[in-house]
Amino acid sequence: MKILITGATGYIGYKLALEAARRNYTVHILVRDLQSPLLPIHPNIIKFKGDITDKRSVMAAMQGCTKVMHAAAIAKLSAKDNGIFYSVNVEGTRNMLEAALALGVNRFVFTSSGAVIGPSGKYPMSENDPRIVAFENDYEISKHWAEELVKEFSRKGLLATIVAAPRVYGPGHECNGNTMNALLKTILSMRIAFVPSCDKVVANYAFVDDVVNGHFLAMEKGLGGEKYILGGENLSYRSFFQTIKQQAGKQIRLIRIPTFLLRLWSFLYMTVCNLIGKETHLSPKVVDRLAQNRALSCEKAIRQLGYSVTPFAEGMQRTILHLKNKNYA
Repeated sequence: MKILITGATGYIGYKLALEAARRNYTVHILVRDLQSPLLPIHPNIIKFKGDITDKRSVMAAMQGCTKVMHAAAIAKLSAKDNGIFYSVNVEGTRNMLEAALALGVNRFVFTSSGAVIGPSGKYPMSENDPRIVAFENDYEISKHWAEELVKEFSRKGLLATIVAAPRVYGPGHECNGNTMNALLKTILSMRIAFVPSCDKVVANYAFVDDVVNGHFLAMEKGLGGEKYILGGENLSYRSFFQTIKQQAGKQIRLIRIPTFLLRLWSFLYMTVCNLIGKETHLSPKVVDRLAQNRALSCEKAIRQLGYSVTPFAEGMQRTILHLKNKNYA
């Protein structure tokens, strides 16, 4: 069987490509740079040069494929040119869907984000719950529109499924999308963790291997036009950082920082970056997100797909061991 996987130089896409190859798929990957050091390497992986915004290169890479996993996206909260979110995340997804429908692909899995679902109230949010606040940035809006495109093409006859990942952590290669591991590396090397003072705020943390396995479950069992949250445990910041401290095997000092100080520092840092022309993803809006509950329920994926969740303590232990073996901690 042949499968096309986009986003193969990213955190999740890289592992999807290697796992598909391990499962004896012939894996087509569509990449902009054939010499990138971030490319997954395996005898079953075939590289195609191109971009999801280029319909011809999408068609070429998808030829002969019966399955598609579309994980490529601009996955950050801000950019100098906000139009890039729509050209890549929306129109790029449209190109993928149009090609899949035209070429007779029988399974299409789209990787979305828990950010589309937004903040949670008293209880964890599920797939069909309405957002309780407006969209906060172009990234969230663009991924929402991409999800709507997937549903539209599902109604046209393409068996397309959406999977949504929250905050993902776990062993993986170094790239911009691997923000959780970057945080862990800093904590383990400095032996200091700066904990937001809103330490009772809850968010969902998913182990990357669970998320990867969930993609294959969705490809096998997912219903057309349906969305599945591939999540993990819902944890407060207090529990999150205490678990890191317990699993690290070394003394780590936890320092609570008031949210207003984090906002002030982020504003000053963002101002300096703007003055020197350096791109940054840190802003007061990002800090505000830290003070929002982001609890999610993955009960639907467990019930319908057979999805399973690795306990956070176990996943964190494996992640820290990975970082230590890489001499990052």
